[in-house]
Amino acid sequence: MLRFFLSVSVIIWHYQHFFYPFIPYSKHELFQNQQPFFQFFKLFYTKGYYAVQVFWLISGVIFYKIYQDRISSGRVTFLQFLTNRFSRLYPLHLLTLLLTLLLQHIYLQRHSSFFIYPNNSAQAFFQHLLFVQSWGENKSSFNGPTWSVSLEIFVYFIFFCICASGFIRKTKGLLFTFFFFLMIKKWSLIFQNDDISSSIYLFFAGCILIKCYDALHDNKPAQLLTLGCLFLCWFFTQNIYPPIEPIYSRVTGFLDPDLLSFSCFIVWGFLTIFNLNIFDKVPERLFQFFGDMTYSTYLIHFPLQIIFYLYLNPTQFTLFVSPAIFISYLLIVFVVGRLVYIFFELPVQNRLRVLFSKKKEKVVKPEII
Repeated sequence: MLRFFLSVSVIIWHYQHFFYPFIPYSKHELFQNQQPFFQFFKLFYTKGYYAVQVFWLISGVIFYKIYQDRISSGRVTFLQFLTNRFSRLYPLHLLTLLLTLLLQHIYLQRHSSFFIYPNNSAQAFFQHLLFVQSWGENKSSFNGPTWSVSLEIFVYFIFFCICASGFIRKTKGLLFTFFFFLMIKKWSLIFQNDDISSSIYLFFAGCILIKCYDALHDNKPAQLLTLGCLFLCWFFTQNIYPPIEPIYSRVTGFLDPDLLSFSCFIVWGFLTIFNLNIFDKVPERLFQFFGDMTYSTYLIHFPLQIIFYLYLNPTQFTLFVSPAIFISYLLIVFVVGRLVYIFFELPVQNRLRVLFSKKKEKVVKPEII
């Protein structure tokens, strides 16, 4: 459910795309406060890009919980892991890539430029085709928002290799792995692309978080106390005492401590709230309904933005200040996202898993991760 809310925050954050054909990003303050329901969605409009980083941490939580023991014990092979990731991520990526290619061509014919992401070269297309666009310098191309998923794929391979060695089964190994990639981020030892090193260290931060949470699973007071400590950590990063700020920035700047503490606070908060049995009477199907739409809405929202813009053919940005336009945009994304999940993502995913599986009867309703 949290992943769906994060997807929504990115979709709202990207609403500003509709203004950029008229006003460049460098002057986005000219329209930022005019966006529909700005006071209500202010956090999404101004900080929505942080959702991607929280996504990476949540992925660490989910993958460590589901796969760590199964991979380290040999119950999940690399081929099985690869099949699950390929069938889950690639078909919809390919569909939205081809759709974006067509739509950007139409937009180029009408406006003599590309919509938002300009680096739509042949090289960028083949990088997207291989799902490695973010491993280099072409993330701002075609279906741009997929850059974060491209990085996750890289992290998945690292995670599997470390898991298969059994190194992170114990806390010491997991902590060593986290601090190892933390140092790589700090000194850019291997990856010049900061997004790559950030995605890895946040992923393993999620692994540590779920390991700590599992240790306190039956101790609700300790869970609430930890939640309070995480909140205080985040609050401290937002209210640094001026005299110590230079030292603080020098020591912790590379960590993005505000982002790390905020991400841990949000994820731990969700885990704690759901463990309090507050939502026991809410049908699980409701959470499943929204959770299923996470990936489809995330990948489809940019192609839909191009279609939306081409259909409206605006002459000034004030059209997108309208609440009706904003609501229509969100409804279209959610409805199309749901339909894409039901009629494309889920059937293709099942079909591929049957195709790759030696025992077809084992393929049932797919996981939601």
